Amino acid sequence: MCCALALTIAASACGERPGGKTPDVTPADVVAGAAQTFDRFVSPEGKFAVDFPPVWAGHYTGTPHATAELGSHFVLDFRFKPDPAWKVEPKTLLVIHIFTPAAWAKAAARPGPAIGVKIQQRDNDVYVLSLANSNPYKTGSAAAALFDKMMLAVLSDPVPLRLTPR
Repeated sequence: MCCALALTIAASACGERPGGKTPDVTPADVVAGAAQTFDRFVSPEGKFAVDFPPVWAGHYTGTPHATAELGSHFVLDFRFKPDPAWKVEPKTLLVIHIFTPAAWAKAAARPGPAIGVKIQQRDNDVYVLSLANSNPYKTGSAAAALFDKMMLAVLSDPVPLRLTPR
């Protein structure tokens, strides 16, 4: 996935944990086709939740980092969780950085490629989304197909990422 494409679409404490599913709708809503279910990942350290498209369920992990990377004070790295039979390493799908408004203004103004796109702000926290620049898996492989499917599910949604500060 190209970061420029992701930014265009987006514009309209450590340890690895699997994503946990918390339904926002009743099963009857889903059966009736009245609502789409999402795979919810809650970050107690980052004080937010992210709702991913259903295709993400069981295929990612989230690893939080308290860091000063690029001026952010918190980073959550979402990595692809491949089938063990594929014998490939987990690679980053997307990253959510949390900046203060001043740190984000400085990071956004720096020369070079954009760090990501601001997707949310609450109080003194600016949430910034960075997507994988490309698919790291061999073209035509099962891992590459699923990686693409997951990325396209996020990018084709009218709301690029459903993030809820807590």
